[in-house]
Amino acid sequence: MLPFPAGPAGLVSGDQRVQVARTKAQQNHALLERELQRRKEQARVSAVLPGVRIKEEPVSEEEEEQEAAEEEPMDTSPSGGLSSRLANGLPAGRAAGGDSFNGHPPPGCANTPVARELKAFVEATFQRQFVLTLSELKRLFNLHLASLPPGHLLFSGISDRMLQDTVLAAGCKQILVPFPPQTAASPDEQKVFALWESGDMNDQVLLEIFSKNYRVRRNMIQSRLTQECGEDLSKQEVDKVLKDCCVSYGGMWYLKGTVQS
Repeated sequence: MLPFPAGPAGLVSGDQRVQVARTKAQQNHALLERELQRRKEQARVSAVLPGVRIKEEPVSEEEEEQEAAEEEPMDTSPSGGLSSRLANGLPAGRAAGGDSFNGHPPPGCANTPVARELKAFVEATFQRQFVLTLSELKRLFNLHLASLPPGHLLFSGISDRMLQDTVLAAGCKQILVPFPPQTAASPDEQKVFALWESGDMNDQVLLEIFSKNYRVRRNMIQSRLTQECGEDLSKQEVDKVLKDCCVSYGGMWYLKGTVQS
């Protein structure tokens, strides 16, 4: 049998029309599905209470950090950072080892009433005891606080670093005593401060000795004092220097607070 002749150009067969109609129907169905989902989402959002912001998923780490910074402002209230306070009667908690408090005082606070009160305490304390560890200084500070009336300025919370900065500003110096590796001293007990600017030359020579030696024999101290001063010191003069700054244990001399009983 001879084949049917082809139709004129541009004539669409019935099967092709059905296929085109089916494709358009599928496209329309997809559009309707997306429109329905969009309207459902709008209805859900409008049902949320006014003033509540719906957080959208950030598209990058930078946006995520920025949104976190905007939504979680820093707590600048006096009650913030309870673990950063000195153990001075305030709610306090010490971190394990090292500098466990809240860092530097705010810039420009050196002349505040609190700073002046703290400096007065530090100066009076080092006039009585020329050498103190940070641990002992904080113990004395707690005793001082216990003698103050409720609501005193110093109860505002004094940081560990603020106390150390005040000590250095009061004419004292940190003595980097070379503790032995097996020492039982805590980090605060290994921070040693001594009155420096208003001390005499003999005291400074002695402190220099202990910046290189954890413990020293008396004859070495006397020899170094004689060498630095250019004249022999009497036993009474050497005894006075040792009494001001040192303790004797087992025939050796240590800076006060650095030997464990």
